[in-house]
Amino acid sequence: MGRNNNSTRGSTIRHVVRTIAAGVAAAATLAAGMLVAGTADAADMRDPFERSIQNGNPGLWANMGTITFSNGHKYEDMEQSLGVVDKVNGKNVYCIQADTLYTGTAGTWGEWTDAKTKPDAQRLAWLTDKYNGNTDDLTQAAIAGLIHQKLDPMGEEYLKGIERLGWKDGTSWDTYTKKMNELWNEAVANTPSNLDMRYQYTIGQRKGTIDVGIQNGNGGFLSGITYTATLKGPAVFDQTGKNTISGTTTNSAQHVAWTATGNGKVMPVFNYKVPKAAKLSSPNQNLMAATDPETVSKNIQFEVLNNFKPTIESNQTDHRIEYGHAPEDDLTWHVDPSGGDWIEGATIKSTGTLYYFAKKPVEGQTTVKDGVKAATATVTGDKDGATNHVDAASITMDPDFVKTHPGARASSLPDTGWYTWVWQITPDMQDANMKQYLSTDYDWSDNVLEAESTQHVRNMQPTIKSSVSDAYKNDQSTVTGADGTERPSVQIGSAQASDKTDVVYLEKGSVIRDKVTLGVTDVNGDGKVDTQDWLHTKDGQGEGRETEANQITLTVNGAIYGGMTREQAEQAQKDTAAGKTVELPKQAVKLATTTFTTNKAGDYLLSSRKGEKPAGVWKAENGIDLTNPPSGYATFVYDIANRDQDTKNQTGIEPSRDYPFAKDVHEAPFTADETVMFRLTPKLDSTVSSKEVKAGETTVDKLVVAKTNEKDVWPTYPETNVTEGETPKGTPLSLDFHGVLYKVSDDPSAAIEETDTVPENAVKVHETDIKDVTKFGTYTTDSFTLTESGTYAWHWVMTPSLTGDQNHNPLAALAWRQLTHGKVQHAFGLASEIVRVRKPETPKCEVSTKSQGEVTFENGKADLHDELLLKNCSDAAKAEFELWKQSNGDQSGDVLITVTGKVDAKDGIHSPTVTVHETGTYYWREKVYDQTGKLISYGDARKPNETVLVKEKGLASTGVGTPMLLWAGVLAGAGIALALAGSRKRIRL
Repeated sequence: MGRNNNSTRGSTIRHVVRTIAAGVAAAATLAAGMLVAGTADAADMRDPFERSIQNGNPGLWANMGTITFSNGHKYEDMEQSLGVVDKVNGKNVYCIQADTLYTGTAGTWGEWTDAKTKPDAQRLAWLTDKYNGNTDDLTQAAIAGLIHQKLDPMGEEYLKGIERLGWKDGTSWDTYTKKMNELWNEAVANTPSNLDMRYQYTIGQRKGTIDVGIQNGNGGFLSGITYTATLKGPAVFDQTGKNTISGTTTNSAQHVAWTATGNGKVMPVFNYKVPKAAKLSSPNQNLMAATDPETVSKNIQFEVLNNFKPTIESNQTDHRIEYGHAPEDDLTWHVDPSGGDWIEGATIKSTGTLYYFAKKPVEGQTTVKDGVKAATATVTGDKDGATNHVDAASITMDPDFVKTHPGARASSLPDTGWYTWVWQITPDMQDANMKQYLSTDYDWSDNVLEAESTQHVRNMQPTIKSSVSDAYKNDQSTVTGADGTERPSVQIGSAQASDKTDVVYLEKGSVIRDKVTLGVTDVNGDGKVDTQDWLHTKDGQGEGRETEANQITLTVNGAIYGGMTREQAEQAQKDTAAGKTVELPKQAVKLATTTFTTNKAGDYLLSSRKGEKPAGVWKAENGIDLTNPPSGYATFVYDIANRDQDTKNQTGIEPSRDYPFAKDVHEAPFTADETVMFRLTPKLDSTVSSKEVKAGETTVDKLVVAKTNEKDVWPTYPETNVTEGETPKGTPLSLDFHGVLYKVSDDPSAAIEETDTVPENAVKVHETDIKDVTKFGTYTTDSFTLTESGTYAWHWVMTPSLTGDQNHNPLAALAWRQLTHGKVQHAFGLASEIVRVRKPETPKCEVSTKSQGEVTFENGKADLHDELLLKNCSDAAKAEFELWKQSNGDQSGDVLITVTGKVDAKDGIHSPTVTVHETGTYYWREKVYDQTGKLISYGDARKPNETVLVKEKGLASTGVGTPMLLWAGVLAGAGIALALAGSRKRIRL
């Protein structure tokens, strides 16, 4: 075989056959790619092939022989050649009609149209194209053999004939067929046989891939084959951002990604080149050669939707808010990966609904049907990662909610509970030009999530419980009783007491104490009480800032009311325990108040003693002495009221009826363990009937059992032997008092100093008892006769029986718990209790004189004397007499005439005689002395019975008788001036 480069001959492959018999030459069959030569006329007939071989076309020659075809054609005694017979436009040309004699190149080149053999023709075209420049004889002979085998109807018969003849150069048939098989396998493995093309959605119907692969005849993928693709419809290739793309295949399927740009049908069209065989249709022998590859197209069709799946991540700004703050929300926009990325230019709206739940929502269990719609808000997002902050300004209250909660606003939510934002995205929420980006059935909601729930605390609810018994349980104070025994000043009531009342019994003057326990209710319902159940100051509001240190400070007010009876207290305790409303009786006295502030729960001591460093100090009300409160029952009352709180400065919100507390806290009177009883401590006084008596006279004392406080209540205890079912009446406590009359001094005038104890020198002279005293009042003793003079004083002591274990006798225990265990007495030496006793009076010494009356003045003189008269004057020892001359005026003009010498003082004794030398009126004054010389009596001046009238004899002739003159002297002695002659001069005798 040879290459013929002569353009006038064409590029045909010729078989030259020389027959043995000349008659059959025209009927000889041209076998493609084979030269047939005979012994005769060989030169003529072999010429074309000889020229081919001489042109250098590669191939193999078979040995000479005869090949007969089943259709009757045959070649006798000819040599056969397989290989390239010529070149056409630089391409090798091969014979494809083994039973037809090649006589020339006349004919028309065209496409291979036989559908049955076209796949093999393409493979062979690929093979001939690959080995187009190959000059190996075996290779080209094998290619020519494959062309006959695959494309020539008589090719198999022809190859069997060649096998029988054998190769002239000695190549074995096995070698040849092996080469054929190798080349065919190579062609099959590398010739495109099919374009496998599929589509799949990766993100909704918005994104996906077109999966393509060019396969060989074995179904394997071919690599290195270039392709182009075009998307017809609303989509682009992700790699180029356009609707066109080009690439090269690999040995696996290609996944070409696309994204929808709209909604509708998309048709991807893929183009690639495949080998192409050309066929020469000739009047003699047909030929085959490879030509330029042809472009093959394949397409599929699918629906696309240009939408995505926007979502919202919500995390409320503060998961616990207080009244005055809105349930704000922080939002971040995202996309559901299953719906692809955010579509550029898409602005999506979402509506959030705020629901109220009385109980904390449970994620996965609680639904919006369990809540009440309270408000809405609308937000927009324009990209993945966009954020929104929802605050009071962007919240719109739901009309129905406001209707049932007048005045409700985003920052004034009406209820304590849980408020949860639920966000939703649907096409109907979108602007008209944005609806396209969501599928018509898109309905996204985050439902009820814990991250979107805020506990709204409109108010808090403090609690207070007090325990007066706890306040006193460590009290060690004592009081000394009348019997000298020390007993506790405080006694905590026993359940064995007959009234079963819960009381702490106190001595007057005891420290007033109570211990209160302050707490709050579990507002958020999480099963524990902590800072989440308090309200907080401005600095303590916000996520993570709600700490104990920032809790608002509460103001607690306390009061103690006293002066009530046991019956009132007992009934009030029962009513309180039964849940009834208890009002204080009108007689209740407000004793003291206290106020303390705190911002923490806990136990707080309230005391009247500052030294105990209490949280609050009990301060007495006006007119109240806490060391002497009214005896009787008292109760503590506490209030934590909204109006008393300083929330304006702490939270910025004024207190109201239900803020900061849901309701005011009021601990009712006589709540359990809130009652004290101030024991009766009566005040004793007494008044004697006479403060001074004579020996032998009687005395009576009046004991006064008085109140130490005007509001004191006399204690009672229930009567016994009561018919079952009846309420026992109160029996007043019966008290005994012991009085002693002491003699303090023999001197009735002795002074006594008031003391708390009876002086050692006091001598008990009389004792008496006043028993069964059941009320305040005055009680009189029997009379007692005092026989000795001196100073005496009464002293009274209350004498209750406090011995034994009263808890074994509940009635007695109750009675005596209400009575002071201290000594009740009054001070010794009270002025009202002193009796002074004097001796019987000795008759008073009565001294007088008996004058002469009238004495006649004779011979220029008159002798005068006086007679001493004594009565009850046993102590009189001596007497002396003064003689006075009475003047006409008052006593100041009288003249002492003389003083006689002392004489023994005896009744009827006469004074020494005194001679006077003038007429006139004279009078005597006597002095009486006892044995010690002490003057015990001095007579009065001008006494009528001691007056003497000295007159001239015969003076009666004047018309004035002697009696008249005598009375004139008497009258002068009485201070009535009579004009009597005379002068004021001392007369010496």
